[in-house]
Formats: sequence, structure tokens, C-alpha cells
Amino acid sequence: MPASAGMTDYYLGTPVFSNIPSKTFRQSSALAIPIVDNDPSVRLSDFNRTISIARRERAVAEHSKMTAAEAKQKAEVIRKVILDTYKNEVKPSPFFTDLRAGTLSQARLQGWIRNWYSFALEVNTGMATVYHQFVGFFKRHPELENRIAQKIGEEFTTPAIGGHARMLPILGKALGVSNDEMIECELIPEARGLVDFFVRSWIDIPLAECFAVHMEEEIFGFISRDFRQSLPKYGVSNEDMKYFRVHEEADLDEDHGGTNQAILEVALQEGYGNERAGWPLEYCGKIAVQMIGNFYDGVYRRYA
Repeated sequence: MPASAGMTDYYLGTPVFSNIPSKTFRQSSALAIPIVDNDPSVRLSDFNRTISIARRERAVAEHSKMTAAEAKQKAEVIRKVILDTYKNEVKPSPFFTDLRAGTLSQARLQGWIRNWYSFALEVNTGMATVYHQFVGFFKRHPELENRIAQKIGEEFTTPAIGGHARMLPILGKALGVSNDEMIECELIPEARGLVDFFVRSWIDIPLAECFAVHMEEEIFGFISRDFRQSLPKYGVSNEDMKYFRVHEEADLDEDHGGTNQAILEVALQEGYGNERAGWPLEYCGKIAVQMIGNFYDGVYRRYA
């Protein structure tokens, strides 16, 4: 069709103004905007190259789809990496060794809760966005949609409105830390890194990576058990440490804590498992646990 002034052609979904002379409108490839050129041979070459790329990408996506058995095996490998990293790097760390022995200083306990409060609040609110971010995926899987909705709901309504984070001021008071001290705390670098890593993992990474990272939630159940069993040595009552009782029960429960693995397995079956450079899914699980360990090491080192 002959071009005429004011006519707009369409080149793979991008407007092309046919009345502009050849080679007069070019943009940097860094902007990911197609080069406009009226030479038919150039445009045909670009078209063929784009189709070739699309076919290769589709082939990669199709190749990456796993069977249910393969997806479960992959997820179990990630879970083992997570549990092994916790067992080898976090559980025997100085913070938890002293906590279990009843010798952790009051300054370190207070430093922990001042910095942990922001993590608990910001990560839970970050999690609330994941439903919207991946709503297309969840619409196709109502059984997983039910689980993520229930999980988010529990975080904000158990044991009452405000959810898990509202139990921290009670624990803080028992440890000698006021609510204002927690709210206004200027986080140590390790705590800021922990918060930002986990918030971003909810709002700004691909589906499979997101839930590979959050499979680490299971270790919060073990961490909560350590706190629950140890804090009576520091004069904290069972009622004051309800935060840990709730987390121990929830994070070690298949319906709540197991939701992340269930979502990951279905994502892998649907071809969402393509891994970015430097972000294999096993690494996602491992670095999540190591970030937690780094936080506790920072608390131990920075508070006497």
C-alpha cells in the first residue's frame, strides 16, 4: 500500500510513520525501540529476525516446563539447600548459641527486636502485593489463589486485626523496649539489607524466584521455636512471647508454610522456571537464609 502523509503503518505493534524519508528516524538500540526505515528489504530482515527470536524464546519456555514429579523433585532440592544452610550457618551462629544457653545479653535482645520490628511489618505488607503482581497466574489456579489469600489474611488478622506484627510491642515491652523505639529505629545495615532484600523479593522478581526465596519461611518456624524455648530463661512469660508461638505453628504447618513450595511446583510445571544469570533457584533459597544469618550476626556484633 503506498504511503501517504499522515498515514500510520504498524511494525510489529509499533507505529511507523510512512511519510518520514528513509534513514531519517533512528533511535538508540539501548532504548529497545525498533529502527524505522522505509526500505522494504530492511524491514523484512528485521521482521524475520524478530520472528526467529520469538520462536527461540517459545522453545525455551516450552523446554523448561516440568512434569509434576520433576517440579516436586526440584522444589525438594531447594528445600534441602535451605534447611542445610540453616543447620550449618544460622543455627550454630553466636547469637543463637548464646540465646539457647541463656547467656545472650539484654542489649542484644533489645537490639534484635528494635530492628526486627521493621522487617516483620514491611515484609508482611510487601507480601500483600504478590497477589496482585501474579494475579493472572492465580486466576488460573484457584486452589493456589485460595492458599495465598488465606496466607495473606492470616498475616494481618491472626491473632487479631493488625496480625503478627501487632504482637511485637508486647514482646518489646517484656524486653524493655518501647513501641516508639521500634517504630523509629534507624536500622543497622544488616537489618536494612534484610528488609530491602525480602521486600524486593515480593514485588520485583519473577514468579519462580519469588517463591524459591520464600520457601525459607520454614526456618522461621525453627527460629521461633528456639526463641520460645529460650526466652523464659530471660524472664519472658508465655503470654509475652505469643509472637513466637504463632509463628512456630504457622511456619511449620503444611497449609501456611508449605504454600510457597506448592506455588513454586506449579510454576515450574507451567514453564516459569527459566533462571536469570546469577539467580538459579537453589541460590535463591540459599541466599535468603544467608541474609537472615547476616542479620543475626550483625545484631550480635553491633550490640554488646
